[in-house]
Amino acid sequence: MLEKEKTPHKLGGFVTLLCIRINLTCIKKLTKNKNYSIIWTRYVLRRISVKEDKAYKIRKTFIVITLILLFATAGLFVISANVKTVTIDYYGQKTSVKTLASTVDGFLLQNKVYVNDNSTIEPSRENKIEDGLEIKVYSNNELAKFDENEVRKEYTPMIAKLEDVEESIPFEEQKNDNSNIDAGTENVVQEGEEGKKLTKYLVRYNQNSEIYRAELSSNVISEAKNKVVEVGTRYNLASRSSSVNIPTSIVTDGGFKQYNIGLPVEQQKYAYNLCQQYGVQYELFLAVMYKESGFNSNAVGGGNSYGLCQIHISNQSNLSRKLGITNLLDPYDNMTAGVYLLANYLNSARSKVSGDAVEVYGLNAYNMGEGAYYNSCYSQGILNRGYSNSVISIKNALINNGGL
Repeated sequence: MLEKEKTPHKLGGFVTLLCIRINLTCIKKLTKNKNYSIIWTRYVLRRISVKEDKAYKIRKTFIVITLILLFATAGLFVISANVKTVTIDYYGQKTSVKTLASTVDGFLLQNKVYVNDNSTIEPSRENKIEDGLEIKVYSNNELAKFDENEVRKEYTPMIAKLEDVEESIPFEEQKNDNSNIDAGTENVVQEGEEGKKLTKYLVRYNQNSEIYRAELSSNVISEAKNKVVEVGTRYNLASRSSSVNIPTSIVTDGGFKQYNIGLPVEQQKYAYNLCQQYGVQYELFLAVMYKESGFNSNAVGGGNSYGLCQIHISNQSNLSRKLGITNLLDPYDNMTAGVYLLANYLNSARSKVSGDAVEVYGLNAYNMGEGAYYNSCYSQGILNRGYSNSVISIKNALINNGGL
């Protein structure tokens, strides 16, 4: 019995013709030469005329070739999409260049554009490359205007290197208040220890001189350990000095007025001279002390506030570092701290308000803390409070009556 003659499958023929068409299009796109397309067409037609039993293999071959050409064409499109046209103005000479570089620095390196320490590059080296970007290399320094032949003769290509550098991470000092230690005492609980990190840099060299360095990444090898210090905040009336050495260089009688108040004259003189030194009205400061403690240098408030001016314990560390204050129950230390803080609040107020409002703002900031007063009152349009009104009334009574 004769074997039935094989006939090509209609779908197979269609696929073959489709592959031929795609092949021709891809080849034309890739080569941009129609002669190659004609040669390929003749070759395909000759192969199609073979016996039917080879048709399947031919179709399979064409499909594989078609896929390869499709991927090649797609790759060409991707590359073409990333190619950007850049104009470089190199000391007044403009040139249009196509580039695949992503940054100005990469463009300069890729095209071996010579620059030196006197050259100015715009935009910066880190700037991203965009289509149509203009890069300018220029200098107002006469030394940078070189002869092009000399540049070619002396030019050494820039070298880019990736460098790993082990660096130290500095530690910080952490201070913690401790109410079980006497005020003025500090104990180191933990010594500080530097950490380490490995930093990767992109470094560019020109004629063996580093001209550019940029940090790419940083990985911590070991964390830094903070130095921990305990700061004493405990005050004991029994340990208070019975006699205080008044700085005679500060206490003078020039312009001083003694008031009939519950504050010894020596302390009044000291307060007066502090106010002269810090630019605070003397009577205003006396009114603050009266409002805070009634001139009781031993007063201890329920919120950990101490002495004539009721200085809060949270200020102890800062005052100790800046003013050398060691005992908030010492009247002279306490008054020094009080005038210092009040002066700072009044100075801050002058940057926000003017006139009588400066005194009001400064007093309320002293009472509440500036951050709390600003956020809860001033920023809400509230300037006056009972505290500031009360202190100002005490000040006026002191001036009018000569005492309290």
